Amino acid sequence: MKNTITKTLLENYIRETLMGQGIINSLDVAVTKPKQELIILRGIPGSGKSTKAKSLAGSGKIHSTDDVIDSSGDYREFFAKMIANKDFTPLSNAHETNLKNAIKSMEAGISPVIIDNTNIKQNESKAYVVAALKMGYADNNIKFIDIGTAGLEAAELAKRNTHGVPLEKIEAMIASHTAQGPLTLKSVLNSSDMYKPTSVSYSAVVLDDKSRTALLEKVGKLIPSDFKVIAHHMTINMGPLKDKSGLDKDVTLTVTEIGLSDMAMAVKVEGYKSENAIPHITIAVNQKGGKPFMSNNIKEWYPIENFKLNGKVTEVKN
Repeated sequence: MKNTITKTLLENYIRETLMGQGIINSLDVAVTKPKQELIILRGIPGSGKSTKAKSLAGSGKIHSTDDVIDSSGDYREFFAKMIANKDFTPLSNAHETNLKNAIKSMEAGISPVIIDNTNIKQNESKAYVVAALKMGYADNNIKFIDIGTAGLEAAELAKRNTHGVPLEKIEAMIASHTAQGPLTLKSVLNSSDMYKPTSVSYSAVVLDDKSRTALLEKVGKLIPSDFKVIAHHMTINMGPLKDKSGLDKDVTLTVTEIGLSDMAMAVKVEGYKSENAIPHITIAVNQKGGKPFMSNNIKEWYPIENFKLNGKVTEVKN
């Protein structure tokens, strides 16, 4: 029987040859940035990963999600709030910000661009790798440096890490690191996507922590015992802002009335536009089927002593 060369075999041969010559990369994109490097660091907190990043940086730039969090305030308080609120959206947003910043550095031609995250799981670095390849990076200029535990025991790593990651978390990360195996370009590209496209769920004046606390101090004693507390925002409109000029604007709202139905409790507010017939902040909803939008159905409203609340115009992503 004669050996035959199929079209698929020929295409694969040509592709592998071009990749080997550095003409195209693993995404079949022409290599247009043959000298730019992306370095993905990997390691358990306390292993010296960030120190390694600094030693490699040279004229390049380090991007770390921890730095994004630190720049927004107290690191430990950041995580404590998320755990208390059972809402980890701020962490996802910090990762997205770090990714966007790294992409800007790659687009600007900075080299090396170093990703100083723990990157324990195969897919944690995938978005950075894909972005680099789509920009025309060569396969061999995407490098993975795995510090691991640096030979240290979990207890020592728990003492050494600067952000107070507890021992049980360190132990879990070590176990995951071992189970995941080494990072390679192929294994990372074959992993599932970690960063899903996000869309704006609704736009709102989101209360700051001080105002939320003040609001609950004023009306919290009136919340029925079987209601779930919300007291988070005044909805402007569903989806993205129709007028982007107000985005991130600081706003003062005035509370004027309070209302209650079988399904929701809310306060009327004045001070910023809303597509709702009655601009309001949902205070709480009945745990047996209550939803925030049901505040629009409240019929009975009662005047209360007016007071001020502060918030920021925000597009809230799902």
